[in-house]
Amino acid sequence: MGFFKALGKMIQGKPVFDAPSGTRQSLDTEQTSSSMTAPPVNESVPAAPAKEEAKVIPTFMLQHCESHINGGDMDVTVWATNTSDVDIEIDKCVILDTKTEIDRRLSPGQAHEIILYRGAIPKTDHAHKANIFYKSIKANDYYRVDFSVEYNHESDEAYTVEDLHPEHYAIKDLSRSGLL
Repeated sequence: MGFFKALGKMIQGKPVFDAPSGTRQSLDTEQTSSSMTAPPVNESVPAAPAKEEAKVIPTFMLQHCESHINGGDMDVTVWATNTSDVDIEIDKCVILDTKTEIDRRLSPGQAHEIILYRGAIPKTDHAHKANIFYKSIKANDYYRVDFSVEYNHESDEAYTVEDLHPEHYAIKDLSRSGLL
């Protein structure tokens, strides 16, 4: 069969290649006989799958970020407010390349001062990222929020944390990604 003839059959919606004689008839016979021996199909309407409730990701807000100098050390504190309708636990913070366990539970609307960092005063402003990990108590789902760190360059060449700015992209749901 020529190329143009095959192309013409394709355009018309016809089979390009013809089945060998007797093949079509034997297939039709097998389908008919097998359909007669098949168990009866239950014709009741299948139950619609239950709608999955949309997952509500709890949120919190950070305010009043302050650096407190104590000799050669610095504490960075913030007021964290639970802005969601469920209990959350602020689990830990990674800031200035240091992980701090927080483990502060907050009820809806509750606020509390938390320490994000306690350690040496940084001499550079190279650590521009901070992460706060938290969870929804009831659902036991874990999340991560990313922040940019804003510094003050002090007169003694030290850097103090001025503020944390939430990154422009969404909260990371760690429960679904398996990154726990």
